[in-house]
Amino acid sequence: MSDYQGDLPEEYEHIPWSQLVPVQKDRSLQLAVVVVVVIAALLAIVFLLRRPSPITPVVAATAPPVATTGPLEAAGFEPESVAADAPVPLSIPQPEAPQIYSEADLMAALPPTPELMAIARAEWFVTDYFTVDGDAELADAVSGALPDVVDLPAAEGTTISYVEWARSVEVDTDGAGGFDVTVWFRTLYGDRDGGFVRAPVRAVMVSLVTDTAGRLAVADIPMPVPLAPMGIPPSWPAPDDPPAEVVAQSMETAAVLGENPTLVSAGRDEDGWRVVLSVGDASGLRFPIVVRPGAG
Repeated sequence: MSDYQGDLPEEYEHIPWSQLVPVQKDRSLQLAVVVVVVIAALLAIVFLLRRPSPITPVVAATAPPVATTGPLEAAGFEPESVAADAPVPLSIPQPEAPQIYSEADLMAALPPTPELMAIARAEWFVTDYFTVDGDAELADAVSGALPDVVDLPAAEGTTISYVEWARSVEVDTDGAGGFDVTVWFRTLYGDRDGGFVRAPVRAVMVSLVTDTAGRLAVADIPMPVPLAPMGIPPSWPAPDDPPAEVVAQSMETAAVLGENPTLVSAGRDEDGWRVVLSVGDASGLRFPIVVRPGAG
């Protein structure tokens, strides 16, 4: 073999040390991720604390601890004890929110009573029955509401009758769908081309029955009944001179009803001052009214 040791070029082998060491992650990026997670957790905690929640009562159990003995206890092992009086949460259902009803729902839930229907039908019938003003349709409606033909007055010439008002004051029922309704009313009568006369208040009783379809029907023509007697009122207080502030307050109250109030009289009783004033309205007439200053 040759022992020649000439000048040979030196060769160095390159070892990829960077591939043998695990890649080190950027610590600044890790820190940023941790900060974001912490902030998100804090925001979630604040949101949960501010959110209202129903109160759940906690009831403590009072059962005594139960003594047990097993192989572990016999060998000298003492297991962790569990407190017997640990609080046990009880879930109580919350009441439902009140339901809001519309006007249509309320009207459907509270239909008119039979008595109210009888009152309305009786007042309607009395108003049409005693009104004679030449309206043929009105006369036909009255005849059609009765069980038989009735000789109703006809509007001859210029004579008319007009019901000014009608009010039911008493309702009697027979329990089988029938009603007797007492109605007070007042009519105006006279000549179309002239003036009218206001008739005294009168009273009639209207009998109603319920037909097979559940509808109210007029059973007969009006029956006259006596009016209830009027009561006797107590006497007004004797005249007296009211203070200026009482008069001023009374005039201020009276101005709501009319114009140019003027003092007529005044008196005092156990309820305080009673002041009578005269006020005018759009008709040009003046009407006396009473004011109780200081009354609630």
